[in-house]
Amino acid sequence: MSSLSTRRALLVGAAWLAFATTAHADDADSTVSSVTITQARKDQSLLLGAPAAYLDTPMSTSSVPTDLVLDQGGTTLLDALRNVPGAQADLSFSGSHSQVVVLRGSIADSGTQSSRILRDGARLSNYAFTPAFVDEVQVLRGPGAAASTRSEPGGTVALVTKAPQMSDFGTAYARVGAHNAREAWIDVNRVLSERHGVAGRVVLVHSTESEWRHVKDELQGVKLGVSKTDGDRYHLTLDFEATNQTYNPDFGLPALNGKVVAVPRDRQLGEPFADSTTDNRVYSLHGDYRLTDNTRLSLDYTHLDGKTTSVRNSVFSIAAGQPVGTYNRATAYEPGGKRIIDSLALGATSILRTGAATHNLYVGAEYYAEDLNLPSLTVPAASNPRINVYNPVYGLVVAPTGVLPRSLTIQDTKSWLVTVQDRIEIGRFNLVAGIQYVDLDSAYGVVGVVKPVSEKRWSPKLGLTYALTPNQSLYASFSTGSAFQPVMTTSGQSAPMRHSKQYEAGWKLDLGEGRLRADAALFRLDHSNMIAGDPAFFGRFLIGGEARSQGLEVSVNGQVTDRLSLNLAYANTDAKYRAASLYPGRHIPNVARDSGSVWANMRWDAHWRTGLGLAAQGARYADGANTTRLPGYVRVDLVQAVKFAVQGRPLEVQLNIENLLDQDYFAGSHVHVARYILPAQGRNASVSLAYRF
Repeated sequence: MSSLSTRRALLVGAAWLAFATTAHADDADSTVSSVTITQARKDQSLLLGAPAAYLDTPMSTSSVPTDLVLDQGGTTLLDALRNVPGAQADLSFSGSHSQVVVLRGSIADSGTQSSRILRDGARLSNYAFTPAFVDEVQVLRGPGAAASTRSEPGGTVALVTKAPQMSDFGTAYARVGAHNAREAWIDVNRVLSERHGVAGRVVLVHSTESEWRHVKDELQGVKLGVSKTDGDRYHLTLDFEATNQTYNPDFGLPALNGKVVAVPRDRQLGEPFADSTTDNRVYSLHGDYRLTDNTRLSLDYTHLDGKTTSVRNSVFSIAAGQPVGTYNRATAYEPGGKRIIDSLALGATSILRTGAATHNLYVGAEYYAEDLNLPSLTVPAASNPRINVYNPVYGLVVAPTGVLPRSLTIQDTKSWLVTVQDRIEIGRFNLVAGIQYVDLDSAYGVVGVVKPVSEKRWSPKLGLTYALTPNQSLYASFSTGSAFQPVMTTSGQSAPMRHSKQYEAGWKLDLGEGRLRADAALFRLDHSNMIAGDPAFFGRFLIGGEARSQGLEVSVNGQVTDRLSLNLAYANTDAKYRAASLYPGRHIPNVARDSGSVWANMRWDAHWRTGLGLAAQGARYADGANTTRLPGYVRVDLVQAVKFAVQGRPLEVQLNIENLLDQDYFAGSHVHVARYILPAQGRNASVSLAYRF
C-alpha cells in the first residue's frame, strides 16, 4: 500500500477513536459472568506451547512489559532488551525502530542486518518496533522454541501486541526530547457489546526517534483490532496494523589501525541521495476454542505485505594514494522491494491425568512462506565521491541519472513445522520432552545465479525441574534448534539452516505469584553452519563455521518492598569461533565477557517516583577478525516522575535523562567488518506525559 493508504487507515482509526471515546456499550445493563478477552498466545509458553508456571519451565525466559520500558524512559526494542541478561546490541542499518540484537553470544539476524522477531507467534522480517503497539517483550534465551519456523541459536525475541479487552480504558502518551526526538500515541479500548462479548481497540502513533547524528527516522502507524468472546469457551480476534517508516541508514564510523577514528561522535559520513522507506501492512487472525474442560484448540494466521526502498551510502575501502583517513564510498540502491509473508499455525493443548502423573500435551503445526523481490541498481562511483573522515566535505553526492545496471535478489521460502511436546507433573518433578520437525525449501540470492536449498531436520528437547520449596526450583535441560539463513554463498548456493544445541542448568525463585522473581543459569551453546562474510567477495558468505558460547546469567525482577522495585540482569559470556570457521579461536564480535544492567525504582508516595539505572558492558571486539577492540563502559540513567489526578484520572509527568554522566562509548558494530561502528548518544533529556482514562 502507498502512503495514501496509510493516511486513509489513520483517518479510519481516528474516526473509530472519536466514536469509541464517546460511545457506550449497547447493552450495558446486561451481564456476562467472567467475560474476558485474552490471547491464548499470551498464556502459552514460548518454550512449551502449553501453559506452564515459571517454576515448572526448565529453560531461561525473560519478560519485559512495555510499562517497565516506559517507566525507564525507553522507546526502542534495545531499551526493552537491556533488562535481559546476555542481550547486547548490534548495528542495524534500518533505523532505531528496527534493531538487531545478539543473544547469548549469537547474532540474531544471520548477517543480513534485518531484524527478525516473532510478532504474536509469527516470524516477521523488517518489522518496525514501537511500544505503542506492544504489551510485552518475551525472550527465550537459547534455542528450542515450541512455535515458529525460527529457533535462533542465541534465543528468540517475541512481541505480544495489544489486543481488545472487555473493559473501557485508554492511554494518551507524548514525549519530546533532545535532537528532535518525538513520540506520541493514543490507545483506546472499548466494550462494543457486553452481551455478545465484543470489544474493539485502536492505537495511533507518530514517532521521530534518531536524529542526533543528523539521520532521519520517522514512523507513523495505526493498529485496529476487534475481538469476540464467549467467556472461556472461545476467543476470536481480528487485527490490522499499518506502519510507514522513513529513515536514513546510519553506518557510524570506521576503524583505522585497530581503533575507531578519533572524530566527533555525531559525525555522519554517509550521504544518501534519497530517504529509505519501509511500509508494512500486517493482517492477523487469532482464534481458540475450548473443546473440553481439558482441551483447547488454537489457530493463528498472519499476513505481512511490505514495500521498501533502501538507499545506503557509506564508507567502503581506504582510498590509495590519498591523505590518511580518506575512504572510497559506495551506494547500495534498492528501489521497489516487495516482501510477502504468510504464516498459518494450528495448535492443541490438553491435560491428561493418569494415576500420580499429569500430562500437559501440546501439538502444533505451522506453514510458513516468505517471498521477496528486491531490485538492486548499480550506482556509479561518480555519484558518491570519496570522503576524508577527519576533514569531510559534504554536498558532493548526487543522485544517479540515466539507465543503471540492474540485478534482482529473490527469496522463495516454504517451510512446514510440526512440534509434539509433553510436560509430565509427578510430585515435585516436572519432565519436559518434545521434538520438532522442520521441512524447508528455500531460495535466496541473485536471479540467474542462486541455487535453492532443501532440508529436513529433527530437533529434540528434554528438561527436568525439581521443586525445592513451593517458591523455588532447580532445573536442567537439553535443547536444539534450526534457523534458516536468508543469504547467498560465494558459489551461489542458498545458505543451509544454522543448527544449535544447548546444555543448561539453573535455579529459579518466585515469591508471591510473580511479585519478585529471580533466576540463575549456567549454559553451553554450540552452533554450526554459521556464515562469515567472504573477504574476497563482498555481499557473499562462506558456510561451515562453528562457534561456542558458554557462561552464567542472573536476573532479579519485581518488588523488593511495597515501594521499591528492582530489575537486575547480569551475564558472563565467553563466545568464540571454533573449527571450520573463518576466524577459529577468535571472539565473536559485539559480545562482552561481562555485561549487565540495574534499574531501581522508588515510589516515595502516591505522587512521586524516582528511577536510577546503570547499563554496563566490558570491552568487546568490533569485528570477527578481532582487529578492533571497543572499550567497556558504564552508563547512568535518571528518571524523576510525578503523578497528578485530572478529573479523577491519573496523569504522570516524567523527566528522563539518559547517559547522565555523558559517557563516550560505542553502542555496537557490524558483525562482519570494522568499518561500521556506531557511537552511542551522549547526555540527552526528554519529558513525557502519560494520561490514563
